[in-house]
Amino acid sequence: MQSEVIAVLGEANRAIMGLLSRLSENSAKAVPKALSSSELKALSEKLAQVARRLDQVAPHQPKEQALQAVLSEYVVNLEKLKVVLGGAMEALGKHRDRLKKDLKHLSLARAWVETFRATNLS
Repeated sequence: MQSEVIAVLGEANRAIMGLLSRLSENSAKAVPKALSSSELKALSEKLAQVARRLDQVAPHQPKEQALQAVLSEYVVNLEKLKVVLGGAMEALGKHRDRLKKDLKHLSLARAWVETFRATNLS
């Protein structure tokens, strides 16, 4: 039982570390390109699988040293992920705000062009 939990935790740790590595390599401007919804969905599914497996390990059951080690690494990785995703959310919020501003600017420019055409080309 614990060996299955160790395997699932190992997979989740590798997925988290891969995402952390890519996000830390990219600047804040590149965050939208570094995150894909399919990757986040896959990571979410791995985390849910870990939760289900951990529920199967009784709290009072003695834990193997390997399980303790991989659990500790998992907790550390989750904390790092929380920090990195918080930064990514901030970067995505700024990106969204820039896009909204650009859209407003384009709408105003389009309205100006339409007004210009209507008054000067008629």
